Amino acid sequence: MANTRTIQFELYTHSDPMFSTGRVSAIDEIRFETQGAELVLDCLLPHDAAVGNVIQVTATHELERDVSFSGSYILTEHDLNKGVIELILTGYGQAGMYMTQLSLTGLTGGVKNLVDAQVELEHAIFNSELNENTYYKKQSSFNLIMSKLKAWKSDLLMA
Repeated sequence: MANTRTIQFELYTHSDPMFSTGRVSAIDEIRFETQGAELVLDCLLPHDAAVGNVIQVTATHELERDVSFSGSYILTEHDLNKGVIELILTGYGQAGMYMTQLSLTGLTGGVKNLVDAQVELEHAIFNSELNENTYYKKQSSFNLIMSKLKAWKSDLLMA
């Protein structure tokens, strides 16, 4: 049952992931929380995180090839003291399971740590740009028709 939005770099408490620890894997429990058109995940920081490192996250729908959501975050001293950060992902996509990848990049740009997890999105997030463009196109056509009708009305009244 998916009931948490928290993801961590070390998904297993045992040194060998092949041996079950008797607990449900964190991979099976993760859901995106939505705040408007943004997705939110809490990320437990790995042991090798340092100030200035970047955590990058991408989420791709299981039936799509393109990255649907992405985000990044630069770690601060405060973040390291707390041990957890809130990651914000932006983009758009359908409801369903997403293959989500987090990577911790060091100061030199090399990947220090990486984790993949399946995360569920309960409802679709639509492309607001597309919706706005459609709305403005409808408005533009409407305004054009109205202006022509007003011009014809004027012509009729003048005749």
